[in-house]
Amino acid sequence: MTKAVLLLNLGTPAEPTTKGLRDFYKYFFSDPFVFDMNPLGRWLLRNLIIQPFRAPKTARDYAKIWMDDGSPLKVYADRLQRSVQQAFADSGEDVLVVNGMAYSAPFIHDAMAELERRGIRDILVLSLFPQYSTATSASVFHGVRQAAARWQQTPNLSFVNDLYGEADFIAAWAGLVRKHLEGLAVDHVIFSYHGLPEKAIKKIDTADVCKFGACCQRVGEHNRLCYRAQCAATTEGIVQQLGWERDFYSMAFQSRFGRQVWIQPYLDQHIQEQVKMGHKRIAILTPSFVSDCLETIHEIGIEYRHQFMEAGGEEFHLVPNLNDDAGWFAAVHAIARKHLATLA
Repeated sequence: MTKAVLLLNLGTPAEPTTKGLRDFYKYFFSDPFVFDMNPLGRWLLRNLIIQPFRAPKTARDYAKIWMDDGSPLKVYADRLQRSVQQAFADSGEDVLVVNGMAYSAPFIHDAMAELERRGIRDILVLSLFPQYSTATSASVFHGVRQAAARWQQTPNLSFVNDLYGEADFIAAWAGLVRKHLEGLAVDHVIFSYHGLPEKAIKKIDTADVCKFGACCQRVGEHNRLCYRAQCAATTEGIVQQLGWERDFYSMAFQSRFGRQVWIQPYLDQHIQEQVKMGHKRIAILTPSFVSDCLETIHEIGIEYRHQFMEAGGEEFHLVPNLNDDAGWFAAVHAIARKHLATLA
């Protein structure tokens, strides 16, 4: 084999135990791309708060979503890798497909070492984060570049920064939504994206165009890497294929913590506002993820569902993520093939 596709994700605990979470957090809470703060502050946060107090609680939450074969993120990542590998084999293309994780096995540096051992020179680095952010995409790309710097001969790397503008990604989501919402009578659909602190958006806003509002309605030259704008573009891409009216859907952001101001609207507040507006039957989609995880199954499916029902809601539908949907697997293969063609 002469070419490879490296599928990147953040990773997941190896087991739903306190030890499993502490091992995972050891890497996660050490990442300066995610926790942009003084190194001493990062160490204090990890060792004095997260490891002793958060790890045991989160382990119990993970136990509730654990699948027979392991963590949902790892299970679906492995199924995706096998499917895309088989698709290349079926088409007679000599391409190796591997997974790489930032904070758990298979670690990015190990995946890169394996590619070097096998003599593969041309590598398509495909981030499985649909929208670009410094906390995810930039972090894993940095890990790839660090690993590549240790090679005896520098590999030829090509990076796919994001998926939000890929027609196959949008089509996969539109097909998934049609399948799961067909026949359901819902009043409103919310597109929920993982939140980010506002300062993370401003940090890459070198053109000073970000106002966290109308500036996100279109992705252009000056906000090409704006996470919030890419989320809005993802939403519009999906609803255009579905033909929805503007008042039938909205966008919100989840998973904030700490005292910083995060991008808004906040999902927990937004779903309660929907009840006040008379939208008592809602559905939620999560297109900033490609597989279900703690943030979708537990945070939205359990915690936010409870808040919605307590506020007077009647029906709460969490649409499953892309996971192992055949349309999603075909989309990744198509996206990879397209970008591989640009490798010299």
